[in-house]
Amino acid sequence: MADAASLAELPVVPSQSPLWTDILDRVASQISGARQIRGSGPSSLAGTSSAVARAHSHVLVALEGGSTIGQDTVGQVATEAADLLIAVARVWGTFGAPAENRRAWLADQLRRRLAAQEDAVLAGEVTYRVWCEHGEQPSAAMRRAITRLSRDPTAPQGDLLSLSIAAVDLASVLVRLAANAAASGRAGDAPEQRSAALHAKLRMAAAELEARAGDVNQPRTHGDPVAHHLAAGLRVCPSRGALKRLSAASPGHVAEADLEGLRQAWLDLATHEHVAIMALDGQLEKPCYDRSSVSLSTVIADTAANVICGARLVGRPAAFRHPRAWRHQTLALTYALEGYVAGLRGHAPRLAQAHRIALTRLVRATVAIVLIDLRRETLPAHAAPIAARKHG
Repeated sequence: MADAASLAELPVVPSQSPLWTDILDRVASQISGARQIRGSGPSSLAGTSSAVARAHSHVLVALEGGSTIGQDTVGQVATEAADLLIAVARVWGTFGAPAENRRAWLADQLRRRLAAQEDAVLAGEVTYRVWCEHGEQPSAAMRRAITRLSRDPTAPQGDLLSLSIAAVDLASVLVRLAANAAASGRAGDAPEQRSAALHAKLRMAAAELEARAGDVNQPRTHGDPVAHHLAAGLRVCPSRGALKRLSAASPGHVAEADLEGLRQAWLDLATHEHVAIMALDGQLEKPCYDRSSVSLSTVIADTAANVICGARLVGRPAAFRHPRAWRHQTLALTYALEGYVAGLRGHAPRLAQAHRIALTRLVRATVAIVLIDLRRETLPAHAAPIAARKHG
């Protein structure tokens, strides 16, 4: 069995999203092209300030417009991403750094930023959805950096780096908007369709967890079930060898035993999380879901469906990054346990925080379980539905 530290050692291949690969290649080509970059200090800063304003405006219009976005607008948004980073390269050139070298560096940083975003998508932590807030912070950071540079002609490299980092973040948002619009006609997101088959699998997984949680032997009466099961969840860990084999194998060539062992580990973890949440429900006046109108199983299934479809994982279950997802579980459960202990000591908001974290982790574990079930159906030897499993 692997511990949490050893999971971090598993090799990770840089991720490319099929949603935005073509658009990113086009933008990177524009940034790194032969176009010459010239300009004096004030004019380059003024040009960059204008580029920020245009980019931020495109974010707001794309997300708040409400109408379907055509391919012409997709191209305009992608071009704004390139123009923004070219403008930043001009600022570097103004203050003495080789602008052409900075263009290649900025294009590379954009690829890395979007690869990190895709890593989070493939771990089930985020979806392809874009919010207005995603454009607000980098736009504000760029304006602050421009103001500092305009006041200090010595141009500390830290300000130039701050400007560049924020520009890469804002450009990545523009690429994501363009990719969503190209795929779905809407800039905000591009989810896969929620099929009846997926709905059935999610309901089955949630029901399986509910049954397993009901069969769990609780600690002795003097024990604390929330602390007990959060801590027990931290002790669950999948086989490192199985994770390595699954990560290295092609989608249709994996061992059934490896998938089954990994699924069992996720089930064990999710069961502990489920029991902890039910115990926490009784300690909170207002849990983060309405128990009077919806069951925990329904919340799990519906939220997991949003994650799977929003990350476009239905058609690529083998792409899910189980090692990274497990590391997120370990870190978050640690925070949940710390928050719960703080809540017991009188800090009531920390109890609610622990509940939200545990529920989020349970949903993500359910996502992993269902994606394993979907992956098993793609195996050549898979000829029948997954057999009913005994509750542990």
